Amino acid sequence: MDFKSIEELTGISVPKIYNTGTVNPLQYAQQQRKRKLLWSKTNDKTSTSKVGAAITDGQDEKTAEKFRKLLGMKTSGNTNNDLTETNAINQQQQNTFDSLDKEYQTARITTHLRRGVGLGFLSQGSFIPSSSDKN
Repeated sequence: MDFKSIEELTGISVPKIYNTGTVNPLQYAQQQRKRKLLWSKTNDKTSTSKVGAAITDGQDEKTAEKFRKLLGMKTSGNTNNDLTETNAINQQQQNTFDSLDKEYQTARITTHLRRGVGLGFLSQGSFIPSSSDKN
């Protein structure tokens, strides 16, 4: 089979850079069809999405509230409490980050300025014993 007959059969043209001996044109056409299905947009809206949108839009508040509970959605009445809780959590995180940053800066300064202190080193410089200390 040549590329023209495959194109007439499947409706998908195989590029001429492919050799008919190495590439199966039918498999290539099937792969292209799958790719088109995968990447194409679906234009029709499903009826379930319309029903879900109608329920959550608040046509019947009691039903909408029940639907939100089933889906685990938060109610709109508690938004003020959520904001205060969120602000409190953000403030706590900011305080924690500030304290960690201060500790890091202190440790960094201590590491750089106190190098050689302890571990048998003297902080005043080298100690040379005098002749009077030998007694």
